[in-house]
Amino acid sequence: MTNKYAMLGTGRGIAGNYIFTDGINEHGLAMAELYLPGEAVYNKNEVKGKNNLAPWEFLNWVLGNYKSIADLEKNLKNIRLIDTEIPIMNKSIPLHYIFADITGRVVVIEPSGGELKFKENPVGVMTNTPNLEWHTQNLRNYIHIQPKQFSPKKYGEFTATPFSQATGTTGLPGGFTPSNRFVRAAFFKEYINKAKNEEEGVTNIWQILSTVRIPKGVVIEDSEGEDYTEYLAGICLESRSFYFTPYENNRITKVRLTDELIDDGNVVIFEAPRNQSYASPEGIIDRNDTITTIKEVIELLDDVKTTKKRSNKR
Repeated sequence: MTNKYAMLGTGRGIAGNYIFTDGINEHGLAMAELYLPGEAVYNKNEVKGKNNLAPWEFLNWVLGNYKSIADLEKNLKNIRLIDTEIPIMNKSIPLHYIFADITGRVVVIEPSGGELKFKENPVGVMTNTPNLEWHTQNLRNYIHIQPKQFSPKKYGEFTATPFSQATGTTGLPGGFTPSNRFVRAAFFKEYINKAKNEEEGVTNIWQILSTVRIPKGVVIEDSEGEDYTEYLAGICLESRSFYFTPYENNRITKVRLTDELIDDGNVVIFEAPRNQSYASPEGIIDRNDTITTIKEVIELLDDVKTTKKRSNKR
């Protein structure tokens, strides 16, 4: 398969294929896939004349062939996802997909067998199972959550006042289930200070994602394996910039889908640094004369005491 459009994203080579989990193409269409166990339903048989794709090929196909969500929508009925095992893993992966483009539209596809359909995403957030409708309805259980403090409340003659700040967030779910993470992501996305530029936008994304990322060891699967967040990623659709942080290193790596990369046409691999890295600024002695040293403060106090004694004698 040869793409019509260049794309940039997170992926790896498996059995001669490049398999991506998220990305953006040269026209600013972005897409990501997440797990939907127990609910994703794929077609069993191919249909002649249709674009029959494995679920893990869908992202590559979309970003390689469509300019926008509207462009994809025109041809969605001709795409079929076939229940196919992913190479090496030897199993079919249940997935659902979220899309965004530079118009600001956000949609989701959750395969249910047969023809694929868009679901408009009014929240702009997606996690794993359950489906989008369940997650959005679940937000009705958290309408009491707010950034502002709760007011004091009287119980008979006793007035209960807040112990400290953040009483409005009491009841915000703190677990790592997909439903808990959906609520947290939706809440923080809604109320975080709006970014004025791309740099602030990246900062906001990492602040939000830090509330839902899973560290190793705190979630153990039935198979005794660890479920953890392998990486964080963010995308700026306007500048075609991709931001990435692996589990092992908190520093953000940035790559742009430049005109040069688009024109080149080759597969290019960017390795994100895996080892933890640190900023090591050089210390500079501040010799600003306006800064008062402890010694100067003591001398100043002594002068004040001496002045007072002289005033009293007079």
